[in-house]
Amino acid sequence: MTVVDPVRDTRGALWGKPARSSKFEVDGYSVDVLKWDAKSNPEKVVIYLTIGASAFPLPGRSADHRIEFFTGLLPARDEVANSLAALSLYPVREGVVLDHGHTVPSHGPLWKGSAMSTFLIARPRSDLLPPLKSPDGTAVEFLQAIPIFESERAYKKEQGVDALMECFAETHTPFWDPHRSPNPVCLSRSALGSGT
Repeated sequence: MTVVDPVRDTRGALWGKPARSSKFEVDGYSVDVLKWDAKSNPEKVVIYLTIGASAFPLPGRSADHRIEFFTGLLPARDEVANSLAALSLYPVREGVVLDHGHTVPSHGPLWKGSAMSTFLIARPRSDLLPPLKSPDGTAVEFLQAIPIFESERAYKKEQGVDALMECFAETHTPFWDPHRSPNPVCLSRSALGSGT
């Protein structure tokens, strides 16, 4: 049994059979992205979860600490699976650690027609995906990948992730909505919005 197997098994036990499963191969590395419909989980959004990132130790971290990534959208955007797969393999391919507050740009829109091209990595504020301890003692942490606009990325770079999350809270930003507009508070307070 690998580290990945308990991740797959526990999610299936909790949410049932995935509505969709896609396999991605990047530079010899493999990862799956599983999809669960909104009715399967308490957040009532479509969940996309990577299965495979936890197979690889994190650079500079203890070998018994691994990560997987998820994002929630409503309505569904299955094309995000490709971007999420690339994100999940970013640490092993680039030799860097991703953690709360980091941003990772994509080479294009996160899904077709989107103006969002960056993921914000965040520790989830709910217990939707609590950390998992595998039988061999390896701990797997589930980090949320939040799609964000360039103005929001610029604001986070200037003011920090806590300020960005405060912007989201202040305006009740539905960051799970693929049709949403850029956060107006972040835009007005960022260099992009002020024109500086």
